[in-house]
Amino acid sequence: MDNETITLTIIGAEIKPVIALPSSSPIRQLKWLIMEHTGVPVERQHLLYDNIRLTEDSLIINHHIHEATAEVFMSVVLFPEDRTINITVSNEYYKVDLIVDKVNKVIELKKTIGEVFAIPANDIDLWHMNTKMKDDKMLYRYYIDEGSDVKFTRVRDNS
Repeated sequence: MDNETITLTIIGAEIKPVIALPSSSPIRQLKWLIMEHTGVPVERQHLLYDNIRLTEDSLIINHHIHEATAEVFMSVVLFPEDRTINITVSNEYYKVDLIVDKVNKVIELKKTIGEVFAIPANDIDLWHMNTKMKDDKMLYRYYIDEGSDVKFTRVRDNS
């Protein structure tokens, strides 16, 4: 498996990017591709495969992963000074800039949006990176970061 393509699913959050690259690629290249998919800076990514930490010092992916497909666990280092961020919340008609805390739950963001637009929080669905966000999850679990654009849709209950 020297230069075959390996397909890695990055787990550890609600969004699970799938990345394909040559198995002889350095770990640093994998981290750059993860950053392209999630926006998480390389230095904040901690990668684990089979309880082994994958670092730039590990050099080559196929030194650790021998399957054509595998799951790599990623945790993200959250710095206290980076918790408060500016995001944009928008839909096809409206756009608003908000300041939020990454460790707030999605339901808190929905309540804030509801107050801005006079919509009940339970009538709002939020989406980031084409993934519907769940009320009980924290924002950072969706790779919400400075400058992120969160889409919202209004759910109409016709019962």
